[in-house]
Amino acid sequence: MTRPFLPVLALCACLTAGSALAAPSSADAALPSLNYDPDTGAFTETPPPDRGWQAFADLLKKATPSVDTAVPLTAAQIAGHVSALIDAGRAQEALDIIAKRQAARDASVTPGDDVQLRYLQGRALDALGQRDQAMAVWRQMTTDYPELPEPWNALAIEYARRGQLQLAREALDMALVSDPSFAPALENLGHVQMRLAQESFDRARAAGGHAPKPAQAPAPSANDKTPATQAQ
Repeated sequence: MTRPFLPVLALCACLTAGSALAAPSSADAALPSLNYDPDTGAFTETPPPDRGWQAFADLLKKATPSVDTAVPLTAAQIAGHVSALIDAGRAQEALDIIAKRQAARDASVTPGDDVQLRYLQGRALDALGQRDQAMAVWRQMTTDYPELPEPWNALAIEYARRGQLQLAREALDMALVSDPSFAPALENLGHVQMRLAQESFDRARAAGGHAPKPAQAPAPSANDKTPATQAQ
């Protein structure tokens, strides 16, 4: 079975918490909003505004059928839109879409789980500073989908942010058990191991500066016999 694709969340080289969310660019601001139909549970994109000659636009509007002919977005298209919203600093909007999508799935005849949206839910929570909740989402994913390396990699990032480097390394090891060629985990493991090595060197230097000198052997007394004397 093919492993579902998940967007990658990589560790920064300095292993810090990262910078604050940047203001959306003009391209980010142009992201269309999604229309949600609670009766069908479908999402559609809002059409662009009418442009050009107003009379012609009004004529087109009158010719528009009353029935909604918009094509519902696929699961992959919804996930891509949600990911773009998070990247654009619109994490709360992304969470709202995820909640509606999950509610629609729960109410369907054959409810299921959208793996990509669960992962993106963690990303959105993390972007909003709700990191404990994000970690809870990713931990549950490691239980439900242990074969996926992305949740393990995301957990490692959060552990590293908190200075829990041993836990970060263990999470990255699990990611590589799932997929030995998963490049983000390989790179992140290198960063974590360098940090752990630096900490070991720092502890060694601190211990060496205060280590006691080795004890000297006591001088022999007059009654002690050397091996040469005993041999005679």
